[in-house]
Amino acid sequence: MSQSPMWIATREGQDWLDEDVLAAIDWLTSMVSAADWEARMGRVRAMFAPARDQWPSGARPPLYDPGDLIAWYVFQANAYASDRANLVEQEAYRIAPVFRRLGQLLPSLKLVIGVENRVRRMMIDNRTVPDDALYELLVAGAYASRGWSSVKFVPEDSTRRTPDLHVSHEGIEWAVECTRTGRSDYMAQERAAGDRLAQLALEETECRVTSISVEVIFEAELANLPERYLADRVATFLEGGTGEWRDESGYGWIKRADLRSLRAVLRHDDIIFGASRMIELLMGQYIHAVDYRMAGAWTPAPGRPFHATAVARASVVGWVSASEEAARRKATHFRALVADKSGQLNDRPGVLHVGYETTGGNAVEGLRHQFNLEQMETFEPRGSTLEWVYGNYMLPEHVTARMESAALTETTAIYPIKGHQNPQPLPNHMLFLDDEGTPGHHFPR
Repeated sequence: MSQSPMWIATREGQDWLDEDVLAAIDWLTSMVSAADWEARMGRVRAMFAPARDQWPSGARPPLYDPGDLIAWYVFQANAYASDRANLVEQEAYRIAPVFRRLGQLLPSLKLVIGVENRVRRMMIDNRTVPDDALYELLVAGAYASRGWSSVKFVPEDSTRRTPDLHVSHEGIEWAVECTRTGRSDYMAQERAAGDRLAQLALEETECRVTSISVEVIFEAELANLPERYLADRVATFLEGGTGEWRDESGYGWIKRADLRSLRAVLRHDDIIFGASRMIELLMGQYIHAVDYRMAGAWTPAPGRPFHATAVARASVVGWVSASEEAARRKATHFRALVADKSGQLNDRPGVLHVGYETTGGNAVEGLRHQFNLEQMETFEPRGSTLEWVYGNYMLPEHVTARMESAALTETTAIYPIKGHQNPQPLPNHMLFLDDEGTPGHHFPR
């Protein structure tokens, strides 16, 4: 039974700590000298504080330096686990579940051969691109905690291509390659196009000092749509025209926003402006597979500039890309990715783990999975020992439940390679659970 959004936050127990996240932070940062790490954290804080204080005015200066992304991740993981004053929910919601899982896996991870060198490389040499290494750690932890007696990071060799891991147990050996996706040029362009369409629509509402909600399902590729596809429909609605449409590019509806529920809760609680909680109160529900953008005017809470203590106006656009052509393009990228990474596997049976971190409306994963499956049915790993591909689809959630602070939905898709000779090395596995997953179709449809 779904919970009414008209709840008030508990006033007790707000000093909780997430010990798993803190354990992961301690382990990761132990690979860096204390003096160096403190200096890096000082730079993070020095950039974050003044930028944070400008957000209520509508300015959006960068909150962190992408040149040290892992330091920002640690800063936000710590903000989630113990120091909520510095929490940026739109960032921490995808960081906290990963750090929590690493903390849970620590006893197994510490048994992995070469893991400290891999962590050290992430924390020092590859500080701008930590996501790949974090995913490798999750995969290594999955093998180490599921009965593989030897799990080893393979040292990089500049003279030849090598896998990320070698795993073995009772004479059975596998080479394991890991790769993160979800950030291809096409996916980035699609998200940027959707955000631009939504932003121009919101600018129409801000110019007219009003509040509306927009829901849209795009059936055409977003990059091919006119820039004012949504904005012109919003302008027509605000001038007295219809709020519903359907055409060859998609369909949607616009209505005046009802701020009464939001304001009723704001009499008791401060809420992060633009967060899932606020969107739920404005639209009646928050759907994790939808991308949202918000604009409006609010009074920041004292000492917490991301939080609103009162809202004068608020408009929200929720969008989903349901374009079949977009899904096909992503599947084509998947095939090319598998072809490239299969070259890392050549001396023993091989498995490739592909990690998808999906966030919101450009993630209609059921359709993408079907096209990926079609691509793998005809794929031939020439010159490679690849036998299985796992797609780890991870959807961090902006939570709205009263007693929930971080959540993630996970699906493991299994793609057998034609002519494979060996059973799966990790059947029914999940990266974020110790238990086996439940077989079946788990993509939202």
